[in-house]
Amino acid sequence: MKEKTEEYYTKQAYIGLDFFTSPELDRTFGYAIGELIFKLLKDYEKPTILELGGGNGTLAYDIFSFLETNYPSFFHRVKYLIYEFSPMLKEKQRERLFSFAQKVDWVDDIPEISGFIFSNEFFDCFPVRIIRDGKELYLENGREVWMPVQDERAMEYMSRLNMKEKQVAYEVCLDCVDFLKKLSERLKKGYIFTVDYGYLEQPPFGTVVGFKGHRMVKDIYSEDIFDITASVNFKALMEYGRDFGLEVVFFKNQRDFLLSSDTFRKELERLIQGKKMEDIERLSRMKTMLISMGERFKVLLQKKCIL
Repeated sequence: MKEKTEEYYTKQAYIGLDFFTSPELDRTFGYAIGELIFKLLKDYEKPTILELGGGNGTLAYDIFSFLETNYPSFFHRVKYLIYEFSPMLKEKQRERLFSFAQKVDWVDDIPEISGFIFSNEFFDCFPVRIIRDGKELYLENGREVWMPVQDERAMEYMSRLNMKEKQVAYEVCLDCVDFLKKLSERLKKGYIFTVDYGYLEQPPFGTVVGFKGHRMVKDIYSEDIFDITASVNFKALMEYGRDFGLEVVFFKNQRDFLLSSDTFRKELERLIQGKKMEDIERLSRMKTMLISMGERFKVLLQKKCIL
């Protein structure tokens, strides 16, 4: 899975044909995050925002637009960084953020910051290992082969998260844990905000899927290039996060997060009364974020504890 993921995000001529994300549905998604950023960082003298993976730049653009319009003095104090490893996406982000070119920089590693680290559909890109009844899944010429688990860290992960049911193929993501630890080490003061499709208790049928052209790929062992992904284990992020000095501020469905935003709620109410075709179309897209994506997507806010 790791090799296919890296190939997809570094070699695809255009990333985004196989899936769409909430920022692409409506600007109010970015506005809601911008509103949260201001509430959390308004008293920081020199706040830094670090976005993990910038997509096509739409989310950053909407956050910039919201802050510049509503909180200009805060906007001018903010430093915005994007951590992105895809050259093609970096180029698209630069094009989209041209009007904010003086406010944004790109980084190849996670720097030390005080502020707000956030991601939307980032952790789902990390590879998972499939383990069932003490055996790990490998592929040999497209054929499944189950071998005894040799990695003690993987077994400790499963024990800690109570992954003990027989005949359940559990998904173990040690890379998620390692990356979260790195984020916490580099975050001197502030918050980590994670939006992704995920769960607290893994479904017994597993979550690894492939997408191409907005359709599910039936054969995920195919040599074809497509987006392969797994839902995020938020219980792991919270459990291990405590080891790294990260306190859970809230964990909720995307729907509840969006409806807790004054900006999102007011715009939703305005569009409900709207008669223009644009209002009707935007309302439909916002409903998609609330209904079809509202339960599946989770939102986690963690705060770095100063020891």
